[in-house]
Amino acid sequence: MKFSGYGLVQNRDPRVHENRITNERDLFKVWHLGIPDIANSSQWVLNITGLVEHPMRFSLADLQALPQTTVTAFHECAGSPLNPKVPQRRIGNVVWTGVKLADVLQKVNITSEAVYVISRGIDEGVYNNVHYSGYEKDLPLDKALDPNVLIALAINNEPITVERGGPVRLVVPGYYGTNSTKWLTDLIVSKVRSSSAFTTKYYMDREMVDGELKESPVWGIHPNSIVVHPQNGQTIKSEECMIWGWAWAEAAVAEVEVSIDGGETWQKANVETRSNMEWQRFNFRWKPKSVGEYCIMTRATDTKGMNQPLTPRRNQVSRVMIFVEQCSDL
Repeated sequence: MKFSGYGLVQNRDPRVHENRITNERDLFKVWHLGIPDIANSSQWVLNITGLVEHPMRFSLADLQALPQTTVTAFHECAGSPLNPKVPQRRIGNVVWTGVKLADVLQKVNITSEAVYVISRGIDEGVYNNVHYSGYEKDLPLDKALDPNVLIALAINNEPITVERGGPVRLVVPGYYGTNSTKWLTDLIVSKVRSSSAFTTKYYMDREMVDGELKESPVWGIHPNSIVVHPQNGQTIKSEECMIWGWAWAEAAVAEVEVSIDGGETWQKANVETRSNMEWQRFNFRWKPKSVGEYCIMTRATDTKGMNQPLTPRRNQVSRVMIFVEQCSDL
């Protein structure tokens, strides 16, 4: 089996954020170990093993024959595990279709010792100068049983391409994209976490708390937001305008605050109610008081009370610099 190298395809046009649903071609693509050369997707097999009473194998045709569920959800990259505090904001909002993971786990009848579901992909290759025979992640069992979590077969009503992680991939709405294992071949129900480097070394946030090292798995997406209009570097007229953008988090976003003076003062924006697991639009009407340069910042807070930090984090508050010029008298 042939593999390409590590790589990333970014969103090709920042204006993709203007649309509620992101075109598949505009959604970022990222991989750690390369893209497998899958010659015949009809031979694909997904194995369900571990702490189950009835281990099962599913072909692609088997999965296609099961009841299909559609989930519209934001999909965000966690960023490089080598620089976890550097904001990346690779984000889109897409429609996934597939089989509920909970339905499949019901078929195999998981045992009472189960705590995690480990997912493996067929990709292999070199990451950070080390060769790995496969990519492996895990989920807490309660998240795996969330009805939004899918063994996905389609994106935006089209089959998932090999470059996107198809023909079969895991999709875990509300969790960073690193947990949505591509080229899915194995699901192992376990009482312990995966020992893979991608769960123990990478995608583990580490910080000192009260003199002790605290480690946290990179699972649930923390509150985040982006300004879509006006865009960074844009010049606008000194007249009333609408500042708007998208906000998202594992828990629904309850509030978005906007600052037009670089964080000196904050005002509440209007935020729409979340539908399914989609990102949420916010709006803030603003009339510049004078011409000049302005620094716009937005800060989202979710229903659990978590908000965006000003300090370096993957969801650090972002800044948009704009210039206001005098309106023409014509």
